Amino acid sequence: MVDRKKLEALLQWMFQSIGQDLEALVIVDREGLVITSLLKEGINEDEDIIGGMAALVEPVLKRISNEFKSGSFGTGSFDTEKNRLIFCEAGPDSILVLVANALASLDRLFPYAYLCAEKITRIFDGRSVSPVIPNFMHEKEKLHGSKDISQILIEEGSFVLKTVLCGSGGVGKTTLVTQFIQSTFEADYKSTIGLQIMKKAVNFEQWNTEVKFTIFDLAGQQQFAKVRQTYFQGAKAGFLIFDVTRRETFEDIENWYNEARRVESDVMLILVANKIDLENERKVTEEEGRALAEKLKLQYLETSALNKDIVDEAFKTLAFLFIRENKLMKALN
Repeated sequence: MVDRKKLEALLQWMFQSIGQDLEALVIVDREGLVITSLLKEGINEDEDIIGGMAALVEPVLKRISNEFKSGSFGTGSFDTEKNRLIFCEAGPDSILVLVANALASLDRLFPYAYLCAEKITRIFDGRSVSPVIPNFMHEKEKLHGSKDISQILIEEGSFVLKTVLCGSGGVGKTTLVTQFIQSTFEADYKSTIGLQIMKKAVNFEQWNTEVKFTIFDLAGQQQFAKVRQTYFQGAKAGFLIFDVTRRETFEDIENWYNEARRVESDVMLILVANKIDLENERKVTEEEGRALAEKLKLQYLETSALNKDIVDEAFKTLAFLFIRENKLMKALN
């Protein structure tokens, strides 16, 4: 039995993150039947948008099935006179449909659709899921719409992503990466001595694409500050991690941000609040974390090394942000 409360919480986060461009979110099965939906505030269920969705989804899904020649299609888009639609596969039996206004950027909406669909798949599988949808602020280009079905493609291949884990000593960098690499949680571990390097690949099977992480777990102690400059060189992405139970680690984030940017000005960074399982000991609120992320123009995630699904989600989000720079659109004839 699917957890509808989790689905509804997830859709609410989508509205919060995307903003005014979004008109409706609908989860349908492959027959076009609505599983659950959420409308923009002020739109009533008896208005045209619901009738329009019912009329659009079924024939579009039939065309997807016929034209993509497969039971699974990944992600596609379709334009009507009033709306832009993104269809994103959410597991083997359901599809997420984003209904946006006609002027919305598909390039901006696509990352949200993909990540939300991933989370929907986990909910249907009964796995742990954080409803949080990060704010994908970067908008590199505006992709033109089409009244024919267009498939959203990722460049195929294998990409290597040098990733740095930054943050004060004891914030949980090593436990997070251990959970990601080895699927284990170590409550008692030794502080990183200078540096640890670990590797793991993340596969996006629907696009035949692989991201190979080379993860540099940097020691947070001050005595390693000079050494860290060398390790930052060539980094393409990274996490800035603080411990929500130790406010001083949060206050030190801007120093880490500046340290990373001095060496690699274009490194893609995500702000990560760790140890959220220790709710009773929390000293830094989610609102404060989001405010700092907004100030630094970063995305924001909350994690706990106790929860592998949430940890995997953080790394997969980082990988997706990297490969989406290679996104292509192809209209089907």
